[in-house]
This record gives sequence, C-alpha cells and structure tokens, in this order.
Amino acid sequence: MAWDLRKRIKDSERKKIFGGILDESTLMALYKLSNKGFFDVIYGPLKQGKESSVLLAEKDKKKIAVKIYAIEAGNFKRMHPYLIGDPRFKRVRRDRRSIIYAWCKKEFKNLERSRKAGVSCPEPITFMSNVLLMSFLGKDANPYPRLKDTKIKTKETLDKIVSDVRKMFKKAKLVHGDLSAFNILIGKKPYLIDLSQSVLLSHPNAEYFLKRDIRNICKWFNEDDKRYYEKVIK
Repeated sequence: MAWDLRKRIKDSERKKIFGGILDESTLMALYKLSNKGFFDVIYGPLKQGKESSVLLAEKDKKKIAVKIYAIEAGNFKRMHPYLIGDPRFKRVRRDRRSIIYAWCKKEFKNLERSRKAGVSCPEPITFMSNVLLMSFLGKDANPYPRLKDTKIKTKETLDKIVSDVRKMFKKAKLVHGDLSAFNILIGKKPYLIDLSQSVLLSHPNAEYFLKRDIRNICKWFNEDDKRYYEKVIK
C-alpha cells in the first residue's frame, strides 16, 4: 500500500500503513522531503526496529530506502561511546532530539565517506532531522537478505567483506564499529549497512572497535580473526 504525501490521509489509514512509527515531527520532515522532490510515494515498512525503521519510497519508479530514527526510543547509553571523541559532533546538545538528529547526520556523513572510498554500501541521498534517504539495496521491492539469514560461509565472501572494511579503514579513515552478520546485506556482492555508529580513526576506541568488528565477522565464517585483522591494517 502506497501513500502519496501530496494528498491528505486519515490518521487511521496512516497508522495502518506505517504501524504507528511516525510522530508529527517525522511526518513533517517527510512532507518537506517529498515537496523538495526527493520521492513521489512512500510505502510501508521494510524493517522495523526499536531504534529505527526503514520504509520503501519511490522516485520516478526508482526505489529509495527511507530510514527513520525513533526519537523516543533512542538508546543514549549505546550511542554515547560512538559520539564521544568525534570532532564532527562535539558541539551537539545533549537533549534527546539533538542527539538523534546528530545520529542521523552521522550515518549520512559516514556513508558519504565510505562510498567515496569505494566501499559497497548504500548511497546516501539526503537527510533531514531524523530521516535519512539512501539507495535501496534489493530486487523489485524486496531488500537483499542479511548475511545472518543466509547459509553463506565462503572464504570469497569473507574476503570481499574484509576488503571493504580495509577500504573504510585506509581510505575513508573510518571503523564500522558494529559489524556482524546482522548488518551485511547479500546481493551480487556483500554490502555493509548501518553506519551510524562508525567512528573516525581518531576516536579513542577505534582500534578496539576494529578488532571487535573483525572478530565478529570471522566468527561467522569460522576463520582466524587475527590474520584478517593484519590484512586490514597492513
């Protein structure tokens, strides 16, 4: 079921389409993005989580992913270690809304740096408040499966993932920070997603996060994480 934001819709119908995930400020951001021409229609959720949800939108019949960060459900304790030490966000106010908006902007900026470095990840389009628009990774209206939902355990796939981790590290000067089989999509190749927590190499915990990323992903493939860590940093 699709919703054209240029047309009014009853609250009951909106809740039926979106499962109650849209508050008034988020709705206003979506209206503004639609009016600016970033998408024509928006569909129901592709993925719903406690801290964020991803909707499907369309612009000139091209699919777009719309990620909405939940303002009230944001986990401050989880976000804090990834925001501290990042000069890009040192002046962010510490109220809930400001931090969620910074989290959204952070993912947009991290995606920009990663794409420029040649990393296989979504292409960022724009952001506003707690709404991020990016390229849709999938076929037709179906997103690619997460690695955790596949049985893929090949060394070739691991090598491609580690190659992207290395590009992030060497070229984008970033560490993913939360890499696992949950945030890698498998299409014709692996794609790294959920880069909101990614940190600059200057972050005080960058080395720890990198080692944890490599350990997590190598565990899925039953490979030696120390050897792959060396591949990334050499």
